[in-house]
Amino acid sequence: WRIIVPGFIIGLALGLFTLYLVTTDSGRKLLMFVGFKEYQFNRIDIWLNPFLDVNGASYQISRALVAIGTGGLAGKGFGVSDIYVPVRESDMIFSVIGENFGFIGGAFLIGCYFILIYQIFKVCLECNNIFFVYIGSGVVAMIFFHIFENIGANIGVLPLTGIPLPFISQGGSSIISNFIGIGLTLSMSRFRDKNNLVQHGRRRPIIN
Repeated sequence: WRIIVPGFIIGLALGLFTLYLVTTDSGRKLLMFVGFKEYQFNRIDIWLNPFLDVNGASYQISRALVAIGTGGLAGKGFGVSDIYVPVRESDMIFSVIGENFGFIGGAFLIGCYFILIYQIFKVCLECNNIFFVYIGSGVVAMIFFHIFENIGANIGVLPLTGIPLPFISQGGSSIISNFIGIGLTLSMSRFRDKNNLVQHGRRRPIIN
């Protein structure tokens, strides 16, 4: 509690102070003085009111919310995308999932992500190697942040930032970095299995 409570209080205070800066005229003047641009404030305004300018700045997020909403519980079916969402193959891919497969499909996808994160954590803890824990924590943080930011932006919980959805969004560099993280995790898992065999006095079979 000596660590958690002060950390929570400091985080809450910083969050409230940030909201004050981005939602008040005096706060925005201060931010513009230190280098913030007008388009960055537009993103905040659109986040607070996604239907503020449906034919302009908030067109993308408003269409994404409509697409997800029309998907309902079970969706319209695979490949049925009646609502046009700009850049839906990349940043807004979750809007397609919500429209095609509905709430059930979106919940299933999030469940798969949580299973993946749990398995990475499990490998880290079972390896009993602090270096592997650092690597696994970095991989988990990267994947979790991308999931949280992308889905949060698609449903209007977070501002749009152009973060892809791991393993689903179009984009070569994103796919490569995610596969590198999973590859490192599989390597740690192989090291763990090898150590378990040595500890139990077993020898690995020789493959000709």
